[in-house]
Formats: sequence, C-alpha cells, structure tokens
Amino acid sequence: MDAKANVAYLSRAGRSGVIFLAAILLAAGLAFPDAVRAASSGPGVWDFMIYGNYDLVSPNSGAVVSNEPSGTISPAWNKFFNDNGYGGGVGVAYWFSDVWAVRAMAQTDLFTTPSTYGGGSTQSSAFTGGIEAKLLGNAEYYLYAVVDLGGAFEANMPGQGFFGKTTASSWTTYADAGLGLNLSWVFLEAKVAYMPQALAGGISGGYGQNALWSVPLTAGFNF
Repeated sequence: MDAKANVAYLSRAGRSGVIFLAAILLAAGLAFPDAVRAASSGPGVWDFMIYGNYDLVSPNSGAVVSNEPSGTISPAWNKFFNDNGYGGGVGVAYWFSDVWAVRAMAQTDLFTTPSTYGGGSTQSSAFTGGIEAKLLGNAEYYLYAVVDLGGAFEANMPGQGFFGKTTASSWTTYADAGLGLNLSWVFLEAKVAYMPQALAGGISGGYGQNALWSVPLTAGFNF
C-alpha cells in the first residue's frame, strides 16, 4: 500500500473511531445519571465498567491464511475486512493497593468481510483477566498501564451483524497490552491486541490462518 493510500486509510479510520467513541460516551451518559459516580482507585476499591471498542486493523499485516494448500490465493487483511471492527463489553476491577489492580473483562467485537471473500462477518468474544498499574496521578485522575490475557470465542456468520446463524466456531488465545487514562468516572484505553487464530476454522476447509493484530480504542464508564 503506497503512502497516499496509507494516509487515506488512517484518515478514514480516525474519523470513524472518533464518531464511534463519541457515540458510546453520549449513550452511556444518557443511560447513567450524573449522580452515579465511579469509585476512586485505592486499596479495597471496586470498579464496574461498561465500554465500547473501535478496533483498528492493520492495512499491511500480510495474508490472512498461512497454511492453506499450495496454489490458494490468500487475501490480505485490508482486503479481507471491509473496515475496522467495533463492539463493546463489561468488566470489573479490584484495587488491592494505591498502584495495583486486577480485573476481569468480557467483550464482543464484529469484523465484516466483502463479498469477494464470501461476505459475512466474524464475531470475536473475548474473556480475559488482567492487571492495571497506575503510572502517575491521584486516586481519581491517573494514567495507567494494562495487560490482559485470556481466550476468545470466534464465530463466522453469513450476515454482517451481531446476530445470525454461525457457520463455524472455535476458541483462540487473546492478549492485549497498552495504556489507559482514568478521568473520575470516564476511562479511555489504547492497546495492541493479538489473536493467533482470529477466524474460526480458517476461510474455507479449516486450514488455519495468520494471527490478527489490531489496535482496540476503548471509551467507557466505571462505577
């Protein structure tokens, strides 16, 4: 992909990401009154989270299918997916000191594919456990690092929505790491995520495929 195409891709991704995350913040703000306030960090504090994801998929991450039979043409990620993914989830974190917290997260994200490669979509539902480490700030406003590890249930569907008949499904490892910013009851995260088997059973016949690297951008609320 040349430089001009890369710039255009990043521009579209950035605009779409801002719109999507802004919509999540607006919806959550309407659903939960201002009187509901997030717990601050600190020993013994629990945080309950609801959030939305916008998943940037690399336009130059290589072929999807790594070990299909010889002679099979494997599409690149930027051709296999129509656009970046999106979704959301819930989570809970427990702070056992002023700096360290453990957390558990459950989320689902959707990636759609063009008709050239069979259409349909891939729904990825990840269930993880992780650690947060406060880097700087106070109990309510702080920058933190986060690492999550767990599994994801991958489901291929003929339609391009969250609900539909599953044509193939399988489990894969899921991991991500990145930075977060907590602003009282609002939090933002930017991470790099990895799945070694992002498509259930491969594109056709269950041959398997390359890992999916993505950049989940997260915005949400904690209570």
